[in-house]
Amino acid sequence: MTYVVYSAPATEPVSVAEVMQHCRIDASNQEPAPGAITVALVAESGNVDNGSHRYRVTFVTADGETQAGDISAAVTVANKTASGKVLLSSIPIGGSTVTSRKIYRTAANGAVYYLLATIADNTTTTYTDNVADASLGASAPSANTTGDPLLSILIKSARQYAEQLLGRYLVTQTIDLYLDEFPDWEINLRPLQSVSAITYVDTAGATQTLSAADYIVDSTGTPARITPAYGVSWPSTRDQVNAVKVRFIAGYGAASAVPQCVKNWMLMRIKTLYETRDSVTFQNGTAVFPESYVDGLLDPERAWSKY
Repeated sequence: MTYVVYSAPATEPVSVAEVMQHCRIDASNQEPAPGAITVALVAESGNVDNGSHRYRVTFVTADGETQAGDISAAVTVANKTASGKVLLSSIPIGGSTVTSRKIYRTAANGAVYYLLATIADNTTTTYTDNVADASLGASAPSANTTGDPLLSILIKSARQYAEQLLGRYLVTQTIDLYLDEFPDWEINLRPLQSVSAITYVDTAGATQTLSAADYIVDSTGTPARITPAYGVSWPSTRDQVNAVKVRFIAGYGAASAVPQCVKNWMLMRIKTLYETRDSVTFQNGTAVFPESYVDGLLDPERAWSKY
């Protein structure tokens, strides 16, 4: 008996922006940038540098971050030992997909907006700025990378189906393959980058790590194979489920390494899923199933392996 456990990759083969472009989805499906906040000096000693400062806010969703919003009125710190803090109020609240907000500020008398703070919710409307210019972070984004939450769901769905059809993983992922026992000779795997470790439960019930010198990884062919090294046999295991675990790294690499034919297939499938929310459409009362000819785009990258 075998089964595989894996976690989703950190990035997807195609981005929300690529899907929006392919599907001709305009900015109305994105989270709009926030309005301006209200600013006022606080009559307390603080760290905000002397000079004029302005503020902008962005909304953050699971997909990305909006561009910087409207610019606040200027607030001038003349003597930070007397009034060196700034109270920000009426901080905009975003839509239901917004998970946090970021506040950006100029340095004294500057024109570039740098990260001041992240508010890790979508409810707080006030913040007291007590940060020196030297502690400001990255500059504010100029492009909106948020999107319709549905697009992220469809991207994941398309990637998972592509992996099923191809018999391989796309973007770098760590995979755990569980076996009840070592096979007679070779362990077949989907195309891989490397094997991290092989562990097993010995006959005494202790978990052991198999030395890398005791097995050979052949990743030149498809499927990849792991066999005992010359003159070595697989060790005996306890008679129990999941006695052997093979942890390996699979995938082409980063999203940029995924072949274009696979990305094109994903974009076509996502567009169909986005525009046709049902499994079939009807023409003159007759059910019409979506064409599957585009699946041929995946043929150059198919790997006929079990795991």
